[in-house]
Amino acid sequence: MTADFARVFEQKTREILTSEANRERVAELAYHNFVKSFGCSQSILQAYQEVLGFEDSFWFKALGTLQGGGFSGLTCGALTTGLILIGGRMGRNRLEEGMGAMLPAFEPCQELAQWFKPMYKSTLCSEITGVNWFDIHEVAARFLGPDSAEAHEKCARIAGGDSAQGSGDTEPAIVAALAAET
Repeated sequence: MTADFARVFEQKTREILTSEANRERVAELAYHNFVKSFGCSQSILQAYQEVLGFEDSFWFKALGTLQGGGFSGLTCGALTTGLILIGGRMGRNRLEEGMGAMLPAFEPCQELAQWFKPMYKSTLCSEITGVNWFDIHEVAARFLGPDSAEAHEKCARIAGGDSAQGSGDTEPAIVAALAAET
């Protein structure tokens, strides 16, 4: 199953994500997935899977723990998912390949982080959302309470790279890296 995911991901990202319309579709779907179901990392992965025309339930389930910065307020799940997708496209296949095989992913990962941090003023979910993720009552109030619309919209916009709501600033490092030739 996951071998198929890696093979299909490699093939389809090159051919499909070179289209700007497909890249915009990923951002739009990620935004709407979050609005519908919550969870930045799974919203982004499902959007990629839909546009690329395949699904892998193992990776969908695994990325579920990245929401809320690993449910700990640490690195934003949207950023982490972008890094994982870049690694899936450009990372090394085996430890024996050494550090040199990791080098193609360095620049795209750094570009994504350099784009993300100024865009959202932090890379930490707790700072971006203003939530103490170690207090489940605070998390529930922020995302499920009567005043949750603002927090929910903010995270949905991050999942969609802000493009779904017309800011015009998509996730350039993710889509460029995924569409690039290695």
